[in-house]
Amino acid sequence: MSKRQHVRAVAEALFCRDVGPPPGDRLEWLCDDYDDFVEQAGPRAELILGGALFVATWVAPVTIGKRPPLLRLDVATRCRALETLEKSRAGLPLFALKAMLCTMFYEHPDSRAEIGVDADCFGEKHND
Repeated sequence: MSKRQHVRAVAEALFCRDVGPPPGDRLEWLCDDYDDFVEQAGPRAELILGGALFVATWVAPVTIGKRPPLLRLDVATRCRALETLEKSRAGLPLFALKAMLCTMFYEHPDSRAEIGVDADCFGEKHND
């Protein structure tokens, strides 16, 4: 299992809604953006985010009595595991990973549109 698969498993759970996880192409875009960020940010950021990903992947399932890794679990169970981890003392590293993934996820034009961000405020042109 690759680091990218683990990032995607976390993202599917973090951004899951009543209708399910985000579209696969948006998750792939997010994983590409994450990989690029980590590569550009350097070894310190890679260590911090890698540690947070490790906690989400290997500790979160244990907090709900499931065997790791996180990606073995269905999306609903992953959501519950991450929520439980976040409320525990071991959950602090998860905040770094969530912050980065949220920032990246909501940079995607479709994500911004879904939450009602006006593209004009970013100086973007419409193709009407």
